[in-house]
Amino acid sequence: MAESLKNIYANALFELCEEKGITAQADEELFSVSKILSENEEYIKLLRSPLLDISVKKSLIEAAFGESVCVTVLDFLCLVTEKGRAGSIEAIIREFRRLWYEKQGILEVSVVTAMPMSEALEQKLKDKLEKVLEKKIIMKLSVDKSLIGGIIVRYDGSEMDSSVKGRLERLRAQIDGIIA
Repeated sequence: MAESLKNIYANALFELCEEKGITAQADEELFSVSKILSENEEYIKLLRSPLLDISVKKSLIEAAFGESVCVTVLDFLCLVTEKGRAGSIEAIIREFRRLWYEKQGILEVSVVTAMPMSEALEQKLKDKLEKVLEKKIIMKLSVDKSLIGGIIVRYDGSEMDSSVKGRLERLRAQIDGIIA
């Protein structure tokens, strides 16, 4: 149920922003809002509290974001809170960004390596992914020393695991399957 609500709100907001021609601006503002909310869990708890009147919650939203976001984004935040969905704001924003990226031909890719990659290697990987996936790539890089070596690339629910750790785990599973 939460998944479909997230999609409904995100799609409605996206369509409204498209009509107004403010989708890029809204995406940037929503990203900033999401970042602030993720760093302030107590604020979301406050917005979700049944003890506070909706007018107080709207005042809190206006005080926090009124100067930094457009009216459409501010109205969205107030509406979602009024409907008792403040805990879903970040998920709705992620879905909005996914819709925006899809329209722009952008794909966000998570890349995990055992050691940091050089800038040249990063660029080479990005170029290769853009060629293969036929989209503009935004890479989110992270390091996980437990991989031992190799790389894991995740995007759109897909995963390419060519890490040493992944290979060892697959080998272990094969051996367990033969022995069991």
